[in-house]
Amino acid sequence: MVKNLRNHIDFMGQFLDDTNRLLTQLLKDMRASYNISKEQEEVIMILHNEEALTLSQITERQGVNKAAVSRRIKKLIQAGLVRWEQSEEHTDQRYKYITLTDKGNEYSEKSRNVISDIVGQLLSDLDGEEIDLALTVLEKIDKRLKHYLNN
Repeated sequence: MVKNLRNHIDFMGQFLDDTNRLLTQLLKDMRASYNISKEQEEVIMILHNEEALTLSQITERQGVNKAAVSRRIKKLIQAGLVRWEQSEEHTDQRYKYITLTDKGNEYSEKSRNVISDIVGQLLSDLDGEEIDLALTVLEKIDKRLKHYLNN
């Protein structure tokens, strides 16, 4: 049982590495055409999911220092992919949020289409039951990951 569990853990590690390498390769040309780094792309994807975040919130999600995220945001603003916005909901006007511009949303949608196309190819020979089972397992793992990330 222990050896089998170790094999599963090793496989998951390799699977995640392979997934990251594939995504890096697939999106490399698109990042180059927008003149952004992988780390800047990550900011765009975070904002696509969250819509508007403070610099501190992005820093927390990326797990790096605030200065590094600040530089990323500055370059993304210069590229026209994100912008600062004042919150209309907060009475404290010091709250500024970073949001995607139309160009940033365009990048996000294009990259998601690339990912969707490759996932479709990877799943093309699986039947619906297999896909549903895989999704169920991945959702359980994702729930646990989020639990660890939030604690």
